[in-house]
Amino acid sequence: MKIKRLKENIFNRIMLNGKKQTSEKLFLRSLKKIQRNYTKKNFEDLVKIGLINSAPIIFLKQIKRKRKRTVEFPFLLELNSRMSYGIKHILNNCRKKKSISFYNQLELEFINSAKNISQSVKKKKK
Repeated sequence: MKIKRLKENIFNRIMLNGKKQTSEKLFLRSLKKIQRNYTKKNFEDLVKIGLINSAPIIFLKQIKRKRKRTVEFPFLLELNSRMSYGIKHILNNCRKKKSISFYNQLELEFINSAKNISQSVKKKKK
């Protein structure tokens, strides 16, 4: 997935009530904070690694059979859907904690998912 398309996808996922400019500010503020604190590593690579680590590979889909019986069927996800699920997991974990501001929480979630210790990576492993 290209970087520009990835950014647009993240902006659209963060956006609430149609305010895209606010979502851009929040995301860019968290990227600047990552860049300031972790100058040894390229911050774009850090974000990519975090998204890859939090993105699921297999998705369980429930299929209804005859007589109201459901069967869970695992299938592989394509790259675009993997990245969108990864973004969704990261942002849901950021929205759960209200004690820290959103951009600080987003920065911590990207860094922790790059280190394989965040909640979104744990959710992926389930």
